[in-house]
Amino acid sequence: MEQIVLLTPPPLDREAIWGDGSLAKKYGAKLAPGIDPDHNHLTGGGGFNEIDIIDSGEYAGKTLKWLYDNHKEYFGTPDEIRWQDMLPVSAGTLNAGENLSVQVHPREDWAQEHLGIHGKSECWYILDCPKDATIVRGHNAQTLEELDDYIARKDWMNLMRFDPIRPGDLLGIKAGTLHAIQKGTQCIEVCNPCPITYRFWDWDRVGLDGKPRELDIEKTRDNILVPYRPITFPPIVSHYGDVEEKWLANNEDYSVWTYTLNGKGTVPRKKPFIGGFVVEGEGTINGVAVRAGRPFLVSRGCGEFVLEGNMTMLGCHA
Repeated sequence: MEQIVLLTPPPLDREAIWGDGSLAKKYGAKLAPGIDPDHNHLTGGGGFNEIDIIDSGEYAGKTLKWLYDNHKEYFGTPDEIRWQDMLPVSAGTLNAGENLSVQVHPREDWAQEHLGIHGKSECWYILDCPKDATIVRGHNAQTLEELDDYIARKDWMNLMRFDPIRPGDLLGIKAGTLHAIQKGTQCIEVCNPCPITYRFWDWDRVGLDGKPRELDIEKTRDNILVPYRPITFPPIVSHYGDVEEKWLANNEDYSVWTYTLNGKGTVPRKKPFIGGFVVEGEGTINGVAVRAGRPFLVSRGCGEFVLEGNMTMLGCHA
């Protein structure tokens, strides 16, 4: 079993009206045919995802999803595997050129019952943001009756909670939480993969067709957590030689931490596997060269690994 599996994101073709292409340029993302490198609607620059392609070794050319489906020993023992049907965590970079819509992802119980899929909890690791920036996270209704009253009056701004953010923050978004990233925010989203988003409000904007964008307030109401309770993550910091390991979250939905180094250190693998992404800088993992924008997997077969260089890396697990 390979200890370190280097991954390459497939050519980027994801576009949205709020994307601006900045992270694609920052991380040198490959673009799908026909995509203009100066296009204004590219949304990210890579991450740790099922669609990533294995770079080398026995399974070169296969996707991370293929590896998970066919060789779960890379990810843990049978008792350590959370979901059999899909890799339970992914990470992706995004930059909000405009405010994202105010939305909710389905809860696990609701999604299993009504959709036959998994729900989605997530968190955002803030890479950069304007001074005095905020995100929408949660709401002020204490009961469903209060929520219905806000909706009936379309009093969106007083309903929503706006939390201040700064680079290095990790913001937890439990499934069922009303949320929206604001213009100018760059972040890494770590989540339980789920393709379903219910749009609650879109700042009264129109889409590319000139019509108001479709909302799904009913399904949002089915899933929204009332009352909202913020999630806090007291960080836990450890040092291994020149490596600072900072745990930012460790709960039933996901775990997220960073490695920051200027030098060298031998680090224990504290989860059955590590989904990794190099945020800044360059260096090596067990002698394998990596640089900013590179995703990787530290497999179950690796008890500890050596980091060397000058870089910041994000690790995740679920």
